Amino acid sequence: MSPQPPALPPKLLSRADAQVCFWSNLSMPGLGSWRAGWRLSGALQLALAGCALVLALAWFAWFLSEWARAGKLPMLVVMENDGRLPADWLKYLLLGLGSLIFFSIAMGWALITSLCVRAEALRHEPR
Repeated sequence: MSPQPPALPPKLLSRADAQVCFWSNLSMPGLGSWRAGWRLSGALQLALAGCALVLALAWFAWFLSEWARAGKLPMLVVMENDGRLPADWLKYLLLGLGSLIFFSIAMGWALITSLCVRAEALRHEPR
């Protein structure tokens, strides 16, 4: 058997590449991380953002169906009910809150990764 070839060192990013990764992460968490070579981190950020999208779409489908069923916006139903939620609404509101939490975690993680990529690019920048 032949020995494995040595692994290539990671590609060093320039300041401009780090900037592109930063803006990519702001547009979609994980894309910039993936581009910068942080594959696992980028994949997990993309997965979190994807889960947030699915939860948000489920909440939005509930919102539209409830609006169609009641004939008025769900907020108006709550206001007419003296500020009390109907009993079966809590799980759907938690879907919406879960989507916000997941997306916030993905964005925060992407921001931290972007800052690390930028610091790495600055550290290896020729003087």
